Amino acid sequence: MTQAADGSELIKCTVISCPNYYHPSLSEDHFFPFPKNRSVAKIWTEKCGVAADHPTTAAKVCSDHFKWGDYADDNRTILKPDAIPRDNLGWMVGMPEVKIVGARPEFDQIKEAVNTNEQLKAKFEKLILKQKVLQEKSELYKKKINNVDKEICRLTGLIEKIPLKKNDRKMMSNLIYKVFSQAQINMLMGKKKVVWSYDDMAMAFTLRHVGSRECYLYLKNTLNMPLPALSAVQRWSASNKLKP
Repeated sequence: MTQAADGSELIKCTVISCPNYYHPSLSEDHFFPFPKNRSVAKIWTEKCGVAADHPTTAAKVCSDHFKWGDYADDNRTILKPDAIPRDNLGWMVGMPEVKIVGARPEFDQIKEAVNTNEQLKAKFEKLILKQKVLQEKSELYKKKINNVDKEICRLTGLIEKIPLKKNDRKMMSNLIYKVFSQAQINMLMGKKKVVWSYDDMAMAFTLRHVGSRECYLYLKNTLNMPLPALSAVQRWSASNKLKP
């Protein structure tokens, strides 16, 4: 608190950045005491920018910090129970709490708040610059991807236009039979019933035990390699009394 010219006490508005003082006969603005509801009073403390343990018994907040909708009457003399100071707070979120000592905050506390504000501004400017660089790189990569997609479409179109000769088809058929067995080809063609030969099962059994069970299932289910079901391989090995 401080004193007026007549020796009476003045009460500063609790909002840390507000210069207004309260005097029953001198103040033009209306001043409002902190609400009795503790939860709402805590929010008032946070909005005012003062420490959480700042005394609120005699504290007041002036009408500069409330909106029209916060009032319960047309004369703006009564606040609604859930009204919260929101306007003209004048301090940034993220600044350190400043506890009022007497009528004014201490110089060191104000200096710390200003320094923090400058640090936040510098960090913000660096982030904006970094964002700009990343956006430019992103646009460049998008263009490269677009060019690659166009080249793929162009080459695909050229391949589709090349006629396949009869000898080429025969050669491709021979290559397929060199890589896959008849049962595997039937499976790739989507036939419902596939009869696996002894060689097919032996190959699958070897593949299963060279790697792991998970490896076999990954090849079959994820990479879609034409392989017998794992349960069929296990039954086949059991019937042939084979061990890993």
